[in-house]
Amino acid sequence: MVVSFGNVEGAKKWLQDTNCEFRMFVDPARQLYNALGLKRSVAKVWSISALVYYAEQKRAGRKLVAMFEEDDPTQMGGDFVFDERGKLALVHRSKVSTDRPSVGDLLKCVKDLNTLNTQKSS
Repeated sequence: MVVSFGNVEGAKKWLQDTNCEFRMFVDPARQLYNALGLKRSVAKVWSISALVYYAEQKRAGRKLVAMFEEDDPTQMGGDFVFDERGKLALVHRSKVSTDRPSVGDLLKCVKDLNTLNTQKSS
């Protein structure tokens, strides 16, 4: 699932712009954002590495997802995997706006959880 910490209109626009097929929840009060220890930072969001990344994407002809007018551009993101009991199995709080674990790392974590659950139920 994807959690948006903006408003419903911005979340719908992001889903449309990215063709994301995951279920999205909206938390405009940022309760989960705060509970997960995510922070806001102008310097980290607009770091040199982030600006280089966005410039490379534009140069390669890739369309960047536009920010919704009411979004908070200083929010730092993160990626989290929860196990079946709701315990955090993977915590990745982004150090800069482009810092994300690979899809392979996320899938490996989910696969490892599934393997562990299968072994427990055998």
